[in-house]
Amino acid sequence: MISGKVSDLKRYYPVNPAFEFIAKFLDEYKAQPKDSGEYEILPGRLKAIVATNELGDAETKKFEAHKKYADVQVIVKGTERIDWTDLGNCGAMVSEEYSTGGDIAFYEDPEFSSAVTLYEGEFMVMFPEDAHKPCVKPCENAEPATKIVFKVLL
Repeated sequence: MISGKVSDLKRYYPVNPAFEFIAKFLDEYKAQPKDSGEYEILPGRLKAIVATNELGDAETKKFEAHKKYADVQVIVKGTERIDWTDLGNCGAMVSEEYSTGGDIAFYEDPEFSSAVTLYEGEFMVMFPEDAHKPCVKPCENAEPATKIVFKVLL
């Protein structure tokens, strides 16, 4: 897991070349915001999903993980909490889409996890070993958050 400010994305270019394309997309988004939806950046290798999400209580969400793609989640408006733990700490798998061609599985909550609150202009990267629970309210009266989730083929 990596977390930081969008302004520092360039230091992660050596991690994966997709980070440079992500930074370019974010610059374009800042100049001209895009509607909610899915945008292919590098077909089959990198896409962006723009969405405004209602945030919920942690108890109503499930931890998720992906095998083929890393998630780069960027908050462009509002605040969101994402719970995180190593996949090996999770409880039993409760559902999966790997067997039907999808790239997500959901798990029972682990005994312990960390919470990362992301503010506007911050990002978090989750790799296949990073189980995460997105769209959690950081406080009781939290407004919906707008974010861009980049799916990076590994």
